[in-house]
Amino acid sequence: MNHPLLFFVLLLLALGSCGPAEKGKERKTEAAATLDEKPLRAPYAGMKWEKISGAGMEFWAQQSPDLRVEISETLPGAFVERVENGQPVALQRVLQVFSLPNEKIEDLLDILAADEGWSKAEGCAFEAIASNRAGVDRYELRPTGKARQAYEERASVEPITQTCAGWGMGNSGIRYFEIHRSNPDRALFVEIGQEAPLFDENSIYLK
Repeated sequence: MNHPLLFFVLLLLALGSCGPAEKGKERKTEAAATLDEKPLRAPYAGMKWEKISGAGMEFWAQQSPDLRVEISETLPGAFVERVENGQPVALQRVLQVFSLPNEKIEDLLDILAADEGWSKAEGCAFEAIASNRAGVDRYELRPTGKARQAYEERASVEPITQTCAGWGMGNSGIRYFEIHRSNPDRALFVEIGQEAPLFDENSIYLK
C-alpha cells in the first residue's frame, strides 16, 4: 500500500470537513465569546451592566429600575425605555434586525425606502466604514450627488443629527448597519447617538 498517498487523501478529507458550516460555527463561537465578560466601559451612575437576550440577539446593556434597554420581538430589535409615573415609556429604538434575502446590504434600500420620510432626491447609498470587530462588516447610509454636497455645506456650519429618513449619517450622532459574517442573511441597525449608548455595541451577538 502507498502510505504517503493514503496520508495525502486523509489530509484532504480532514481539510474538506471544515466547510462553510464549520466556519460559521467558529465565527458564532468567537462572537459569543464577547459576552463572557462585562464591558470595560463604566456604567452611568445608578445603573449596572446586565446581559440582554431576545429578538435573535444577545448583548450587554445598562439597566436601572427607571431606565433600561428592552427587547421588542415584533420590531425586531431593542429600544430604550424610561419609567415615568409608574408607567413604561418607549424613548428610542436603538437596535433593529432586518432580513437580507440576497445577503447584500443593498437589500435594505427597498425596505428603508418604504419609510414615509424617505426622499429619492437624497440618493442614499451604503458605504463601508471601519469596523473594530472581527467578522463584522459595518456600513453607513449616506446621501449622494447634489444631496451629499448640500449636506457637507450645511454640516460645516450647523449640527445635522441624521439624513436618509433617520437611517443615515450625521455630524451630530452616530448610526450604522452591521452584517455579521456568522449570519450573512441579516443586517443590524445600530443607533449610537451623541454619547456612549446604554448598550455595549461591541458585544452584540446574533444567534
